[in-house]
Amino acid sequence: MSVVLLILPLVLLIGPLLAAQPYSCGPFLLQPGPTQMTVVIDHEHPVAATLTYRLEGGKEKEKEIRHAEPRRHHIFTLEGLKPGAEYRYQVKSGGDFASGKRHFLTLPEAPTQYRLIALGDIRSRPHIWKQVSERIFSVEKDALFIIGTGDYPDDGRKYHQWIEQFFKPARNLLGRMPIWPAIGNHERTRQSGDPREEESHFFSLFELPGNERWYRVDYGYTTLLIIDSNSSMEPGSEQYEWLRGQLRSQRKRFSLVALHHPPLTSGPHGRRNPDGTPHEWPIDQGQRFLVPLFEMYGVDLVLTGHDHLYERSQKNGVYYVVTGGGGAPLYKINSIENPYQQVALSVNHYVALDIENTAITLTAIDVDGHIIDSFKVPLAAGAVARNRHFTAEKLQRALHFGAINTADKEVDLTIENVLDFPLQIRLSMPTKNQDDQNPFTLEPGASRQIQLALESYFPAEERPAWRGWVYADPKVAFAGDDAGLPIDIEVEHELTLVEPGYEVAQMRPPQIDGRLEEWRDLVPMRIDSQSPLIVNPSAYRGDEDLQALVWLGWSPHELHVAIQVKDDEVMDDPSRSIWLTDSIELFLDGRPEAERSASYGEWVSQNIFPIERAVEGRFVGNRSWEVDALEWKVERHEKGYVFEASIPFGLIKEGGTARPGDQVRFDLIINDQDTRDQEESHHKLWSRANASRDPSGYGFLKLK
Repeated sequence: MSVVLLILPLVLLIGPLLAAQPYSCGPFLLQPGPTQMTVVIDHEHPVAATLTYRLEGGKEKEKEIRHAEPRRHHIFTLEGLKPGAEYRYQVKSGGDFASGKRHFLTLPEAPTQYRLIALGDIRSRPHIWKQVSERIFSVEKDALFIIGTGDYPDDGRKYHQWIEQFFKPARNLLGRMPIWPAIGNHERTRQSGDPREEESHFFSLFELPGNERWYRVDYGYTTLLIIDSNSSMEPGSEQYEWLRGQLRSQRKRFSLVALHHPPLTSGPHGRRNPDGTPHEWPIDQGQRFLVPLFEMYGVDLVLTGHDHLYERSQKNGVYYVVTGGGGAPLYKINSIENPYQQVALSVNHYVALDIENTAITLTAIDVDGHIIDSFKVPLAAGAVARNRHFTAEKLQRALHFGAINTADKEVDLTIENVLDFPLQIRLSMPTKNQDDQNPFTLEPGASRQIQLALESYFPAEERPAWRGWVYADPKVAFAGDDAGLPIDIEVEHELTLVEPGYEVAQMRPPQIDGRLEEWRDLVPMRIDSQSPLIVNPSAYRGDEDLQALVWLGWSPHELHVAIQVKDDEVMDDPSRSIWLTDSIELFLDGRPEAERSASYGEWVSQNIFPIERAVEGRFVGNRSWEVDALEWKVERHEKGYVFEASIPFGLIKEGGTARPGDQVRFDLIINDQDTRDQEESHHKLWSRANASRDPSGYGFLKLK
């Protein structure tokens, strides 16, 4: 009996020495999603590690991810998880190191409301950070993730500070709640583009999207943009252009930006130079470059740190919150004037964001659980307009038209619901099936095919194809409820029924003399008061003002053009721009059909020909021609003028020769200026778009 009594105390003493120890950093959670989670451990020396996990309360067998090779940094990516569910997990390295049993929540797939946490400036006082993190751990069990505004250790180049000041005091919280961190100045990272070796442990610890300095997170009603305010934020910099691109793109209902240095603050970091500019370079850049960008593109909330206090400001509809009370030594408020300040307190705290469909409620909570501020960020009118704009774009792409049946004058239209809520559909044009005339509902992902009747859009009488485009403009109205945002959008689609064109006859090369003798037997096109495309029609008085006949012909090496213009007053003032006098503009696109688009290419040209003035060098226009590269002439008459030209195919298309069946895209404009003070009228043959920029509006010439 005495032997047992002697051995028992030895067991009790040795047992704790043999217990598994915690890892240096972690486990901590990153990159949460409805079906995914990333678990990370980082240890001061290499270890093997195995992660086991299972759905809490589920009947599935526990799953295992084994890293048998010892390493310092272990990333466990869990996929195929159940949305909005609790999972139990632990990490072990034999009997030496273990995380203990931990839990995390996956993100709900489509929550109607949810809670996030934001905080920053944790460094230097781990006992305060432990109090803040334990309060969040104990009372914020339903919060989905943390937004970090920087400064986690005092010196991010020192690994032991990451352990002692950030990970160890918050082991419980960081093992359960994922974090999206922004970089602070105390992380001591190099600026973006600095070629020197990175000494900070920030990038070796965290696994983040993009370049890990700035990145985007979309979830629920929020788009979160994380910024590195230690790197350049001026226009033209990589970060600024990235941010501007994100703000110009489709976003969620609310736009949040997180960065370390606050553009608006009354704390000591906001001090100013004698000339009134901010003393600190990142704050100066934020005020000069980011604030106008936030206002222009409708950012709702900017979360920052750097000054160790809580402060709320508002400027031109954008809210700015300094949340720098995670543990670092507190600073005085109102060290400098902040004219946009609404609330300011020097207190350790964190911020909770309750997000729902029409507002974000921000609540600042101190270390004892007292609410020190609470306010709502309402859904902005700009966000509603932005949502409508991008929703309309989506709905435009939800209309799929088949080939037009010109014999039966009908076309198949498939309408797809590409949104995630039911849509009421209403059409504005006749259909073959009467039931399709009535409003109907499409569930998300569903589609319906409809035959549209096109008889009423075709001309009642036969007319030549060169008379211009024939198109229908079917309209589809969509109505629905996007989580509290009513959707009532009518989408119009321009459907081309007849594309304008002209069959070009082969001919002998004409004499370019302005007499038109060789053209009399060919059928011309006509530009007159019946032409549908006249710009500035108020400056046009009908056929007695201007009308024209247009002939085209071809020979193997040249395209031939003749235009007879009847004009009651020809004007050519050398002191004015060539576009503001009488002139003719020719547009040609000689690219193969497969290469054509709405953009210019190598063989797209625009050239403008004056009526009387001498031309030297090159004609004016895009990909303009040398004056002596083609033969041309303008012959004045008492009531107008004749333009003739022979244009080498070498200027129009690759290869420089033509044959029957070839097609060339073509258009022309006749500019008519009657008096110096009167507006000019522009008579287009075919282009409905800006012909000088968009060749998609050209008609086609078919060589016969």
